[in-house]
Amino acid sequence: MESSRRIFFKKSLTSLAALSTGAMCASPTLVQNNNEAKYVNVQGIKTRYFEAGSGENLLLIHGGNYGHSFYSANSWNLNIEVLSRNFHVYALDKLGMGYTDTPPTDAAYTMAATVEHVYGFMKALGIEKASIAGHSRGALPGAHIAVEHPEMVKSLIVFDSRSLAPTDPSIGAKENPFYTNLLANPPAIPDTDYLRREPDANSYFQHHITDEYASAILEIEQLSKTAIVQEKMGHLKPQFVADASKVKEETLALITEGKLLSPTLVIWGYNDPSSPLDLGLDLMKVITPVVPNSQLLILNQAGHYVFRDQADKVNRIVKEFINSL
Repeated sequence: MESSRRIFFKKSLTSLAALSTGAMCASPTLVQNNNEAKYVNVQGIKTRYFEAGSGENLLLIHGGNYGHSFYSANSWNLNIEVLSRNFHVYALDKLGMGYTDTPPTDAAYTMAATVEHVYGFMKALGIEKASIAGHSRGALPGAHIAVEHPEMVKSLIVFDSRSLAPTDPSIGAKENPFYTNLLANPPAIPDTDYLRREPDANSYFQHHITDEYASAILEIEQLSKTAIVQEKMGHLKPQFVADASKVKEETLALITEGKLLSPTLVIWGYNDPSSPLDLGLDLMKVITPVVPNSQLLILNQAGHYVFRDQADKVNRIVKEFINSL
């Protein structure tokens, strides 16, 4: 168990280092404090979420998958407060992540279950239509909902999503050793100081790792649920990967058939080592022929967490994009 936890922390810490923002960005307190959270029952799943602002709905879906305790609605803490000045913002903890309940059965540790949970969240809160912004493995659920329920999605915003982009066989372990190196050197279980000094492996800046933010992340790691999910993913990961691939294929096929009716904005960090820019370009080759109002923005000095590396700029871009529709 100790060995598996160390490997997990290597994965999570590198992702945490990716949660980046420049020194010029403010550090909002919203989403750093769990006391600000709300809960809703989504088909029997107690689901944590944050809500702020008024106006048109904007749903934020974080990345990661079961077992990644450093991924939660907290990822958006540099965005929610600013975006809520113009929109009614929701950010949920996905199924089995953050403070949201674990899947009800082993068979539900799938991407399809994650998609259904996000859709159920919208229905439970009466969100009839929203712009959906998803990061990494959070973009695939958002895109799938957009093609399956186009009447519910005003616009789609994608941040650095290897999970949604078509697989590029030229980007393998040799060309992109990020994930191989991730598993090769598992670190000691971290504390706040360790998080702050961990070398930047998947981002451009690290200044966002404040005491409050690190504490919120590490608090999630202490949940008994987190250890259970990590252990289950030890043998359920192949199931999840296979299903995620299936959901991706279905989503891309529906996009190709013209089922993506929502204006689409793809934002990609130029300096992302885990989801290289080539993947974003490949994704646009699928989207642009069938979505007239679609665009790709490449931001320099930004890694996998482009919406944190360039938080001020991304917040402005998202606001302008949605308001232009």
